[in-house]
Amino acid sequence: MTDSNFTFKELYQGFSLPLSEIDCGEKCGPFNNYGVPVCCDIELVVPSAYDREWEYLQTETELWHLWQGSGSLEQEELIQSIQPGQKLIQCLGHQSCQRSYRSITCRAFPFYPYLDSSGKLLGLAYYREFRDQCWIISNLSVVSTEYKEQFQRTFEKIFQRYSDTKENFLHFSGYMREQVADAGESMIFLDFAGRVFMVNPISEETREISYRDLKNYGPFGIIKELVFPDEVQDQVQAKKN
Repeated sequence: MTDSNFTFKELYQGFSLPLSEIDCGEKCGPFNNYGVPVCCDIELVVPSAYDREWEYLQTETELWHLWQGSGSLEQEELIQSIQPGQKLIQCLGHQSCQRSYRSITCRAFPFYPYLDSSGKLLGLAYYREFRDQCWIISNLSVVSTEYKEQFQRTFEKIFQRYSDTKENFLHFSGYMREQVADAGESMIFLDFAGRVFMVNPISEETREISYRDLKNYGPFGIIKELVFPDEVQDQVQAKKN
């Protein structure tokens, strides 16, 4: 059984790798407001932290403060939607980032743990609403196996300690299958061994596909039609991985 007796310092140390060797924030930032990477834009993504995680951050850094919002209806709904025992938080901005103190939410973005209807953790799926803004979603082949292994170990530990979190992601995965089915599309997830799978959202039947079969979204689809030197280098590196 996975050890659930961890501190958030230990959890952070075990989930410390970047998504890839490529700084994806430099890829998406130019297409987002004010050049801010999408994962760091508080207008788009509001991180959450477990109470014990928040306590740890408070003792170690001044990077974070509680998110205030502006009192809009959407923000009130967001506050109501978070899991009991969690808080919405906000950092000082991407230029002040202290990577050692990024929240679990930050480290996982744009992915969430994908579970089938039986509750089995199959891999990493991405938040569909960020497809046009997040460069990594159009370049899933660059996500390192080492990162995915750390993702797996981290959420297995979290699920052992926080059963509500696993239940929430179980329901969310089901909700996303419904959304994908309504859109007439298929689910995509990365397993923890470097493979990519397509899921029939109704039957949940999975089949392995090639990264070359994946779609590109938003401006990143247009960019791939143009050949720039840095993009060529990125593609060469992805093939090596």
